[in-house]
Amino acid sequence: MFKPETHIIVIDGEPATGKNMLCFELSLILLYNAQRTAIVVDVDSPLRETIKKRIQAIPQLLTPTLLTRSEFYNEANKYQAILIPKINAQDELSIMASTYITLLPKGKVALQRFQKKREYFNALFELKKKIAATYNHSLNWVVCENNFKPQIINQPSAELEKIAHLYGFRVSPPLNHRKPYKNNVTGISAQDKSLPILQKNLTYDDICAKREIVKLAEFIFN
Repeated sequence: MFKPETHIIVIDGEPATGKNMLCFELSLILLYNAQRTAIVVDVDSPLRETIKKRIQAIPQLLTPTLLTRSEFYNEANKYQAILIPKINAQDELSIMASTYITLLPKGKVALQRFQKKREYFNALFELKKKIAATYNHSLNWVVCENNFKPQIINQPSAELEKIAHLYGFRVSPPLNHRKPYKNNVTGISAQDKSLPILQKNLTYDDICAKREIVKLAEFIFN
């Protein structure tokens, strides 16, 4: 069986929860920490357009390599980290995951809906067992709330933390509604704006967004 010598990160969640945004931001964190990083995306993924804009805007910026699913098996071992957004626990690539991130929209309705998803939890339990049996390592399952409301929050929902041990996941610091996350479709992230070439564009909102993503990355990968 194919075994990539790399850290595979799967990003799952309901539509419009920020999977592409998180994938892009985490890939830059890894790149700026000297990790050879790739993203597996479909040919029609909006991430491809984001990366294209990034290269056109400032070619010298660090940029993740984009792979198709068909390229994954031949190319995976060239990288230290590979991110795969928009797949689920039943996908054939998920069995190679080291980290599985579930994105939830912040709110009681979303949390209640998540708690009732028995099939989802069962699929993750099965995936964790398969990974342990096949690759002899534990799956790092992280659940992250993405807060789309203007009020900034710094702690995850208490209800989510209560069920974390029961279902076997870790609850990460939340993400918040921040302008730089929306603007990263241009290919330029808050992660880039500490560079001299972009420092004049750095805003307080960028600083907050950068710190938030770094904090999340430290939680995920430590």
